[in-house]
Amino acid sequence: MSGKKLYLCLDLNIWCAALLSEKKGRSGTSSQRLVEIVREGKSSLGEVKLVISWGMLNRLTKVLEEDLGVSYEATMMYINTIRGYAKLGVSLTLGGTGVIPIQDIEDAHVLETAIAGQANILVTANFKDFLCNDTQLVIPQRHAIHIAPNHRFHIVHPYLRMNWLHQGQIPELVEN
Repeated sequence: MSGKKLYLCLDLNIWCAALLSEKKGRSGTSSQRLVEIVREGKSSLGEVKLVISWGMLNRLTKVLEEDLGVSYEATMMYINTIRGYAKLGVSLTLGGTGVIPIQDIEDAHVLETAIAGQANILVTANFKDFLCNDTQLVIPQRHAIHIAPNHRFHIVHPYLRMNWLHQGQIPELVEN
């Protein structure tokens, strides 16, 4: 995959973790590094394009304000920044249709966004929430492959994703 475009979908927990880490004065966390890669639009593996939906941004707004107590102004600045990253790459307006058989509607929407945006990788800290009949488990709690009718991609924990960056490669999508 080196030198090719990498379509990266970050679950909302990655965006939240990056913001909270920054707020606590931390730097260099996996989530922060993933957001930095999206911002820069490149990684050691090639050009990076963000895959995100309006529905994901709307939900992130709600989570930041209502669940995490982030001010309206700070929330809007963060959301507008992410929108800016999307304008540099891929911006989707997919509304979750709920056709993917997983328990959490929000996670189903993220998974649908990754499929619609032809993501190569969906990064999430809530790995187990994305497992369904269409996923092939590779490493428990760290890596799976989602197999949609016309698209396959990695679902991976942020630590493993960062490990792939350090190794300079992404595993091939193989089906058992």
